[in-house]
Amino acid sequence: MSPVLHFYVRPSGHEGAASGHIRRKLQGKLPQLQGVETELCYNVNWTAEALPSAEEMKKLMWLFGCPLLLDDVAQESWLLSGPSDLLLEVGPRLNFSTPTSTNIVSVCHAAGLGPVDRVETTRRYRLSVWL
Repeated sequence: MSPVLHFYVRPSGHEGAASGHIRRKLQGKLPQLQGVETELCYNVNWTAEALPSAEEMKKLMWLFGCPLLLDDVAQESWLLSGPSDLLLEVGPRLNFSTPTSTNIVSVCHAAGLGPVDRVETTRRYRLSVWL
């Protein structure tokens, strides 16, 4: 079975505004909600027998990052959940390959990353609540 690599993208400024909008909408239904944070996760199906080399990892991190932000992509989540936090991940079904995946795979192949055969993007939410 091929390993799935995860690349987490640090939230940028515009996502902070979106999180505030989401928090305001959810507080009507969940008054204990204290805060909402988000991040993107690129889930990469890697089909090679060996894990990506340092050069391949560098390419993947560059492809999934923002050219204006340094170190905005990591292999560990930026969202550290506490005891009263709820972590949700929303994305496509595993048995359905999205058109976005097809486009990202084409870009990866053009960059010399042939072992990439599927990339699905998910949005992760950390909901902090008062107990």
